[in-house]
Amino acid sequence: MAYLALAVWLVGTAGTVYGQGHTWIGEGLTRMIDGAQWRIGGLRVNAAFTLANAGYNSDIFYGFLQSDEVPDWTIAASTPVQLIVPLTKTVVLDLSDAPQYLFYLDTARERAWNNTFQGRIHFALEKTYVQAGCNIANVRRRFSPELDINIREQRNSLDGMIFWQTTKRTSFAVLYERTRFEYEDIEYMGTSLAERLNRNEDLLDGIVYVQPGPQWRPFLDGQYGVFTFTGEGSGLRDAKSYGVFGGIEFVPETEETAARTGVRGAFRLGYLRLDIADPGQPDGSGFSGEANVTVDLTRKTSIRVLFSRGFEFSVYSGAIYYLSTRYGGGLLQRLSRRTSLSYEVFLGRMSYPEVGGVQSRLDRFTGHALSLNFRLARDLEAALSGAIDLRRLGAEATSRSRYFIGFSLTYGSAGSELTLPLIGLVR
Repeated sequence: MAYLALAVWLVGTAGTVYGQGHTWIGEGLTRMIDGAQWRIGGLRVNAAFTLANAGYNSDIFYGFLQSDEVPDWTIAASTPVQLIVPLTKTVVLDLSDAPQYLFYLDTARERAWNNTFQGRIHFALEKTYVQAGCNIANVRRRFSPELDINIREQRNSLDGMIFWQTTKRTSFAVLYERTRFEYEDIEYMGTSLAERLNRNEDLLDGIVYVQPGPQWRPFLDGQYGVFTFTGEGSGLRDAKSYGVFGGIEFVPETEETAARTGVRGAFRLGYLRLDIADPGQPDGSGFSGEANVTVDLTRKTSIRVLFSRGFEFSVYSGAIYYLSTRYGGGLLQRLSRRTSLSYEVFLGRMSYPEVGGVQSRLDRFTGHALSLNFRLARDLEAALSGAIDLRRLGAEATSRSRYFIGFSLTYGSAGSELTLPLIGLVR
C-alpha cells in the first residue's frame, strides 16, 4: 500500500476527464475511467476485499512430498486498490496495489504476506497511444507442476508500448518488456533453485491489426525474446525465442454489442522456436499458442474453450525446458438473474526432450471444477466451489490426486484492465 501514497498528492492535480483519443485502446481507457467504482473530483478509485481458496485442501503439496498427504484449511485474503488519475486531456496515470495474506491453519510455515504493485502512464493521442509502466511483485506462490510447493518469487518488470491506428480498420503496435525473476535460495535435487532459474527476460513484439467490424479484430504477431540466466555457471541455459502467430480478438465494446455478438475472448496460434545456448541441449520448436474464448449459446447458457501450448523453463538439471500443453472447456448455466452454475474440465501434459541419452518423459494432468456463483448485492459476490485434480508423473509413476472444497467472496470492485496486445509465450 505504500506505493499508493503518491496518489494523495495527485488527488489535487487530477484534471477533468475527457475522451482519450480516437484509437480503440484510447476508447477502452475512457471506458475504464467511466466505469470506476468511486469518483473524487477527477480521481477514480476501485477497491475491494476478497477471500479466495477459503476451504479444505486434501493435500496442499499435491503428492510432491511422496509421503503422507498434507491436508489443511486455507484462505487467501486480499485488498486490491486501483487509482486512476487523469492528469490532462490526454495523459492518465493508473496505479494498482494488491496486498495479500495466505493462511494455512496447521502448516504454519506456509503462511505468507504477498504484494503486487503496478503503475502505468497512458498517453492517448488522436491516432497514437503510448504506454509505459512497471510491475513489482513479491509473492510466495505454488511454483509449477514440476515443483508443487510454495516458493518466494520476486518479479520486477518495465514495459512500454507504441500503438498507431492508421485508419479505422488498420493499426500497428510495438511492445517491449524487460523482467527480472529472482527466487528464494532453496535446494532442490542437490542444486540451488535460485542459481538455476534466476534470469532476465527481454521480449519484443510487433503486431498488425485489421478490424473489419466492431465485434472482432484479426491480427498477425511477430515475437523475439532473449532469456539470460544470472546464476553462477548457468550461462549455458541462456536462450532466444522466435515466433510468428495469427489470431482474432473478440472484443465487444459495450454490453449491447456483447449481447449481439455472443462471442468474447481471443486466440493466438502459430509457430515458436526456442534456441538454447548449450550445444549439448536440443532446441525446441513447433506449434504454440493460447486461446480463451466464450460463446453464448443462449441468453442463459455459455460455453468456454481453453487452450495453451508453449515452452517453460525446467527446474531439473537434465532438461532446460519442457513443452506444456493444456486444453479444456467449460459450461456456464445462468439459473437466475443473480445465480449461475459453472463446470470446467482441463487436460494437460508436460513433455521433456531426450537429453544425453536419457529417455524423454511425459507427465499428464486432469482437473475438474464445479462452482455455484451468487451475486448477493451490487458490490457483493460469492461462490461455493469444489475441485479435484489428478496427475501421473512419467510412465512408471503412480497417480496422485487431491480435492478442494471451499468458497470465495468479493466485496467492492478490484479494478479493471485495458484490452491491450498480449506479449510473449515462453516462461
